[in-house]
Amino acid sequence: MILRTSVLLLILLVFPHVSIAEQGKVTLRYSLQDEMVRIVLQSEKKEMIRKAKVHSSYTLVRVDFPDDFKLSAPQTTGSFEYTRRGKNLFLNIRGLKWIKLLRLNSPPRLVIDAYLKSGIDKKPPDRKTPPEIKGLLPVLPVPENKAEGTIEKLISTIVLDPGHGGYDLGIYTRSYSEKSIDLKVAKSLRYKLRKKRKKVFLTRRYDRYKSLMARILYARKKSPDLILSLHMSSSNHVAIYTCPPKQLHGAERYLLSNAQTVHVDESRLIAGKISSAIMQDLNIGVFFRELDIPILSYADSPAILIELPNAEFFDYSGKNIELLVNSIMEGLLAYEKG
Repeated sequence: MILRTSVLLLILLVFPHVSIAEQGKVTLRYSLQDEMVRIVLQSEKKEMIRKAKVHSSYTLVRVDFPDDFKLSAPQTTGSFEYTRRGKNLFLNIRGLKWIKLLRLNSPPRLVIDAYLKSGIDKKPPDRKTPPEIKGLLPVLPVPENKAEGTIEKLISTIVLDPGHGGYDLGIYTRSYSEKSIDLKVAKSLRYKLRKKRKKVFLTRRYDRYKSLMARILYARKKSPDLILSLHMSSSNHVAIYTCPPKQLHGAERYLLSNAQTVHVDESRLIAGKISSAIMQDLNIGVFFRELDIPILSYADSPAILIELPNAEFFDYSGKNIELLVNSIMEGLLAYEKG
């Protein structure tokens, strides 16, 4: 009897310490950046960040972690309030408009960019991939050595790249997510293109995460005539990105990251045709920017990235998606005709 009591007492003493040791630690940091609050949640356990689910409703953001955790955070923040309850962390952010999420691996971090209502009329800070509209050109310069209307060009194989996916949400609010809209538009565009007897491939067909390099290698494997990446802007404009021209020397021309160089002129021509169709059919402003980003620079074929209007300004109903897709189609067909 004494032995059993001793064993039971030992278990009661040991188990609380074991559970605390196994409990994950989450560190909260934040910063203010031009009408935006950036909240960083960091943990030494990768699963805590990878499997965390984020929900947004009005001024409240709820982060559901897979396990219980210990929270390390500043006592006061000023711009928002936080509360931990079990496996959940609640963030009460005053004046919240929308949030954008980013998960980083080394160290494991969940980055929540909370854009505030006071910044509606201002452009949010630059997004990492793809960049936000900033310093865009009002018109796309046509290459001087290209004479339009002289050569008929055929785009027979196309790779569509719907941005984000899985735990990479892109722009996210309680009413919409960028990753879902990107995929809807891509699938609708694929359907239309296939009716025109085009071969069309999607870098992702479902709501799953796919790394940037996996998308690039998949696209190159298909040897397409065009790579078209779809994302969403934070404004009411359409933004079209192409790679800037480069002067390559020596071994630089053999680098994979410079593969787009020989296709820049064609990429700009395709972008110009699509922009004309969108402005004419939908009366939406279209802006251009030349930017050296991997999904474009690594492409061994013409490649463009289109940022669609933000869902706060454009209704992504089935009918409107069809109108948008038809405009992109018109631009591609106009390019083929020369």
